[in-house]
Amino acid sequence: MPEEELDVLNRLQAEVEKLLTSNDVSELKSYLSSFVSPAISHATFIPPTISDAIATIVENIPSNKYIFSIVITACLKKIIDSKQDIRIAQDNMKKGYSNRSLDQRIVTPFLKRHDYTHCEASGLESGRNLERPSTWNLTYTCNPRGRGNRESFLSVLDFIQTKGGDPWRTALFMLYLDATRRVTTTVVQQAPLEHNIEKIMRVFERHFVESSGQGKSRLPVLALYSIYESLVAEVSRYKGTTLLPLERHTTADLRSGSVGDIQVNKGDEPFEGVEVKSEKPITADMISGLPRKFSGRRISRYYILSTFPGSYKPEDSDSVNKAVAQVQEATGCQVIVNGLNKSLGYYMRLLSDPSGVLGRYVVLLNSDPDIRPELVERWNHIVQEEYPGQ
Repeated sequence: MPEEELDVLNRLQAEVEKLLTSNDVSELKSYLSSFVSPAISHATFIPPTISDAIATIVENIPSNKYIFSIVITACLKKIIDSKQDIRIAQDNMKKGYSNRSLDQRIVTPFLKRHDYTHCEASGLESGRNLERPSTWNLTYTCNPRGRGNRESFLSVLDFIQTKGGDPWRTALFMLYLDATRRVTTTVVQQAPLEHNIEKIMRVFERHFVESSGQGKSRLPVLALYSIYESLVAEVSRYKGTTLLPLERHTTADLRSGSVGDIQVNKGDEPFEGVEVKSEKPITADMISGLPRKFSGRRISRYYILSTFPGSYKPEDSDSVNKAVAQVQEATGCQVIVNGLNKSLGYYMRLLSDPSGVLGRYVVLLNSDPDIRPELVERWNHIVQEEYPGQ
C-alpha cells in the first residue's frame, strides 16, 4: 500500500512540474470553476466556486497550513480508495480512515521532500479543532484561522465526496498553487546601509518576533551568520579559519557531522561552533550532549544562544552552569551560554563597520531554501516601515 500511495504522489509531482514549465492551468481552472460551492451552515464567507475554494485555502497558508495538508491527504485517500468517504477521517469512527496517520507516514514527508507547505508531523496534529469524531460535512463546526478557510475546506471535501469531483485534479491544482505562491512571492526588499547597531538590532528583533510559521526559527541563524561573515574576515581570533556554508535547517548535526548551526573550521577541524535556539530555553540536557556531538574533536569555543528571554529559566541556573563546567572539564572546550539578541549586539560592536550586515541578511533570505514566502513578506513590511521613502 505505501508503494501505491507514493506512486500516486510521485505522478502528481511530475504533473506539477509540467504545469510549472507550461504555466497553463486553464483546463484545471475551467473544470474546478464549473462547480459552485455548496451552501454551508453558519458561513461567514463562501467562495463562489471550487476553484476559488482551493485558492482560498492556499492563500490562507500564512494563517495556517494544516488545512492544506489535510485536504491533500484526503485527496490521496480518495484516489487510492474511491469507496472511502474522506469526510470520515478517523479510523475509530464507523467506516472511517486515519487522515492523521496517512498524512504523517506518507503525505508530510512528500511535502517536505518537494518543499511544499507542510506541518512538522501532520495536519491533524496541528488542527486540533478538526479532531472531534464527527463527519466533516457541511454542518461541521470548526474555526481554522483564515477568512473562508472553514467554508473552503468543507466545500472541497463535499465536492469530492458527494459531487463526484476529481481528487486528482483537486490535489494537482492545490500543489501547483502552493508551488507558484512560493515562486512568485515579492522579491526580498533590500535594506539601506545602516551603521547604527541599535537600529540594526531593532530590525532583526522585529523580524524574529513578528514572523510566524515554518522557517521562523531559521531567522536568528541567518542574522548571526550575516555577522560571522564579517567577523571571520576582520577579527584576529579567526585568522586562518574558514566559515563553513550553512546547511539545511532540517539537517541533523549528528548525521551531517557538523557541530552546530554555524561552524568555523581551522584547517579541516572544527574551531568554533554555534547552536541557536529559537524561543526555547537552554537546558542542562542541551549542554550535556555536546561531548557526543564533538566526537573527540578539540573545539576552542562553543556557543549555545537562545532568543528565549534570559536564555534559560531562572530555576535552571544551577543545572545549566554545572553542565557547562562538566563539559568544559571533559572536552577542554569553552562553552558559552547566552541570549541570542545580546550576542548579536556584542558581535556587531567588534566589527569596524556593521553597515553591510542587513544587506548580507537579505542575500541569505533570498537564497535559503527554508525561508517561506510569508517570512519574506513580513521582512518587506518591516523594512518599509523602518525606512519609509527608501
